[in-house]
Amino acid sequence: MYLHRTTLTITATILASALLIGCGTKEKITPGQQQPIDEPTAAAIGSQAPAKPTLNMKVAVSGNQATITFLTTNIKLAPEHYSGLHIPGEGHIHLFVDGSVTRIGVKENTYRLQNLTKGKHTLEATLHTNNHQPYNVKDTTEFVVD
Repeated sequence: MYLHRTTLTITATILASALLIGCGTKEKITPGQQQPIDEPTAAAIGSQAPAKPTLNMKVAVSGNQATITFLTTNIKLAPEHYSGLHIPGEGHIHLFVDGSVTRIGVKENTYRLQNLTKGKHTLEATLHTNNHQPYNVKDTTEFVVD
């Protein structure tokens, strides 16, 4: 009985070791390192490729405020997954005002800019995956605050 139990223990230890060695080390991947899958392979989806997302901005000015409506297709704005892992077909918008390098993360279809100065303003919006990788889709527009 003792020999049988010892044999089982040794066999279980060898099997567990083999499984751990076979798996190798686990590589941690941060959301920023995960690449989007915008151009799926034929093996992954057959012969049908998903349609590329589109983005168009409409601006309504009232006083010193501008309400921007983002019209999108083939993408779901997903505030619940913002800065999370990439999920194909989901994401958010990066908005740049007047050439600023500071981006505004937009997670909904409308966004309001307040306290704008009088004059011409330029907006650039780009679509991004949940983990901020670009979909390579953008729109620009100009508007005037009187």
